[in-house]
Amino acid sequence: MYLIRKSLVLGFFAVLSGVASAHHGWSWYTGSDFSLEGIVIEKHFGAPHDRLTIEAGGQRWNVVLSTPFRSRRAGFGQEEVEVGETVTAYGHRHAEATNFEMKTERLKIGDQLYNLYPNRD
Repeated sequence: MYLIRKSLVLGFFAVLSGVASAHHGWSWYTGSDFSLEGIVIEKHFGAPHDRLTIEAGGQRWNVVLSTPFRSRRAGFGQEEVEVGETVTAYGHRHAEATNFEMKTERLKIGDQLYNLYPNRD
């Protein structure tokens, strides 16, 4: 019985540590402002973060948006963007230059600007 409980506890903490490392917030991104304009080639809406894959400069970029709750609060959902549309993302690129990923604070589609993180202005 003791071994079963110990295994369950260790498994629980292993899952928690995986979740914590998967949700790393802003620590893996530069502190410098970054913007990227490109064409949406994929979109994903759901936990842990909404995201777009856009093509810019011949490269595919993972554009990490906000959590679904935060995105919807900003008025942004999957109906607001279509594959093939041009978007401009404003935020911070990944600190590792070979990782084509950015964390997005604001997203512009046409004339509409979605402020996903208004407290980071």
